[in-house]
Amino acid sequence: MMTRTSRTSSLLAITLVLVSGCGRDSAAPSDEAGSNGGSGGAPSTGAGGAAGSGGAPAGSGGAPAGSGGAPAGSGGAGAASAASTSGGSSGASGGAPGEPRPTVTAAPGTELVRVDTDVMHQSFEGWGTSLCWWADHVGGWQEARRNAVVDAVVDPVNGLGYNVFRYNIGGGENPSHEHMKEHREMPGFQSADGTFTWANDERQRAILLRIAERGADLIFEAFSNSPPYWMTNSGCASGSSNGKDNLKADHYDDFAHYLTEVVRHYRDEHGITFRTLEPLNEPFADWWKSNGSQEGCHFDRASQEKIIQEVAKQLTSKGLGETAVSASDENSMDDAVRNIGAFGAGTLAAFQQLNVHSYAGSQRSELRRLATRLGKRLWQSESGPLGQNISDDTDAALFMAERIIDDLRELKPEAWVDWQSGDPSRSWASFTLNDREQSFAPIKRFYMHAGFSRYIRPGARFVDVDSEDMVAAVSADGGSLSLVVRNGDRNASRGYTLDLTRLPTVGPAAEVHRTSRTEDLDRLPDMAIEGYRLVVTVPAFSVTTFVIPMP
Repeated sequence: MMTRTSRTSSLLAITLVLVSGCGRDSAAPSDEAGSNGGSGGAPSTGAGGAAGSGGAPAGSGGAPAGSGGAPAGSGGAGAASAASTSGGSSGASGGAPGEPRPTVTAAPGTELVRVDTDVMHQSFEGWGTSLCWWADHVGGWQEARRNAVVDAVVDPVNGLGYNVFRYNIGGGENPSHEHMKEHREMPGFQSADGTFTWANDERQRAILLRIAERGADLIFEAFSNSPPYWMTNSGCASGSSNGKDNLKADHYDDFAHYLTEVVRHYRDEHGITFRTLEPLNEPFADWWKSNGSQEGCHFDRASQEKIIQEVAKQLTSKGLGETAVSASDENSMDDAVRNIGAFGAGTLAAFQQLNVHSYAGSQRSELRRLATRLGKRLWQSESGPLGQNISDDTDAALFMAERIIDDLRELKPEAWVDWQSGDPSRSWASFTLNDREQSFAPIKRFYMHAGFSRYIRPGARFVDVDSEDMVAAVSADGGSLSLVVRNGDRNASRGYTLDLTRLPTVGPAAEVHRTSRTEDLDRLPDMAIEGYRLVVTVPAFSVTTFVIPMP
């Protein structure tokens, strides 16, 4: 998939992101709601973006106004931060095609790391976010104000540049129940008498339609957290009384009809084609119980297979062949390996995309192998700092940078999707939301995510880099390689000598962008590449992106 890019097609650039942060932790299963501490949604640091910063969008409701964050190859360097990046000034020779390749050795005090574009991994479709519940929240703002938030999410220069969006088909809760948190009770469309009210869910729909107008290279998925309450055993859309199966045995076809009718309506009435439809969300989890804080529904393995096949059958019978089934969005990657690995042939034939959340489990590589063996596209379709003790905004950013790198290196998904872009809990959010002013403000996670998503664009191809703290990808046009580096040490900087001899060519200098406690995706001075060698020092607790041209 091609993407808009600010570089000329004659350049090949490599982007390297370096992350400094805490040690590696595993997430524990829990309620996926962003309730891990954190105050309410008041705007905080980073609202405007300092000079030389990563181009923060304006939070006042106008169009994003980036103060820095020039596109790769634009040439302008921002003010350097106190944390240094060594390597010299631009203008030195890099490496021309056909010339003899030197043997690269590590500079004193640095670790030698090789980037190898001959060893290719997954092709990348893009970055994204689900729309519930932040779209239900922001969708109630004045049009210009909510449009500014959408711009901050989809703009590839000053925003996050996301192109993958998951629309939540709400089940709709029993109107006599009042137990879900604000914006988590998503409106449904169908009542118990079978009639559909398409005016419902106007707030999330307003955001979806604006994304369709404003975005590029868009991929839409529809997903469900629960059937309508009247299809459930408990009469409640948050789960059963005991955390077990809640869809009534005689309503599988009704639930599939409901989901596929929503897909058809959005195609026919709004011009939105959902590439995939996911009827499940963390189905094997046992915490989906009645009177909970959000919609949810347990499905055991046999029940998962039944609804997957029923939805696939109805998509076909209704002529919705442009939409395929995805499954099964387990909370744990280990559950996904066990359950999907045991699906029967009929179920495996009924879905095309394997979705998983990377909150829990350790079997990333095993799931990648399973998806490859089954011939399924693989998405990391939801993640966040679930079960983590997050101390502040930078801690949240560095934790999530580690999660992203682990996922991209081991799970190797074709897309990486965040749970929430805006959330009452700051550790789950890329920006805060202020209802009184109808404004938003980017925080550290915004800049961290942008360090990946602005420079590793749709159509990129991940390639080998032999450090567990780095990912590298070649751009869709072959003009650049983006390298993201995380330094997880809270106190010490790290030095690296990057061996670029396995690249076809390299330009004379690398572009550098960094997020740390004192930097918000700041553009730093370009760094010289000499003899296919780039020597860098990354400060403690930071994420650095290097864009290496290959003319």
